[in-house]
Amino acid sequence: MPRSLRSLAMTKTARLMRHFIRPLVLLVLAFGMLWTPAQAKEAKYYVPTGQLSAAFQVMDQGYTNLLGMFQNATGAFAFDPQTSTISQIKIAVDTSMILGPNQSALYEFSKLLETRRYGEISFIASAPAKFDGGKAQIKGTLRVHGQSKAATFEGTLNNVGKGDDEESVMGLSLKGSFNRSDFGMADEPEIPSRFGEAVTLLLEAQAMRQ
Repeated sequence: MPRSLRSLAMTKTARLMRHFIRPLVLLVLAFGMLWTPAQAKEAKYYVPTGQLSAAFQVMDQGYTNLLGMFQNATGAFAFDPQTSTISQIKIAVDTSMILGPNQSALYEFSKLLETRRYGEISFIASAPAKFDGGKAQIKGTLRVHGQSKAATFEGTLNNVGKGDDEESVMGLSLKGSFNRSDFGMADEPEIPSRFGEAVTLLLEAQAMRQ
């Protein structure tokens, strides 16, 4: 083949390669922007029954805060250690298994929460939250007494490490308050204003990586 024709063929080939390769390179770069290391490193955690301590406190006749403990609670969430972001939080608390400081308080707790009618308290986060200095404001939906309302829990990241069996473990604390009248939790006629308006939920989770 004459040198001029060979040169022309090589030039056309180079143009064709640029025509097809450039869009391919752009596609690869775009895919790389969508698949970030943060997404790849997000880990799923679950909280086994017995590893989530759930409690609430409410003022008793203005004298002292009474504490109630729930014996059965569980949860799950996702955590990105690279960005210290928590997401997909789901907490479920069985109200039928409750403990109180005495039998009288236990009876009143059961009536206040109407545990036979409403067997669960739940919280589901509505958006990811980033920990700053170990603290995060976690917004979501709280369901109590059969009603769902927007709520914000303060999250505390206690520790992320290895457990006894070398599995990844994460310690998380959640604290949030609500007004019981917003959820239709009324006073007993016999003891009006027995309990204070504010109820605080306390959740302590030791979660295991899936």
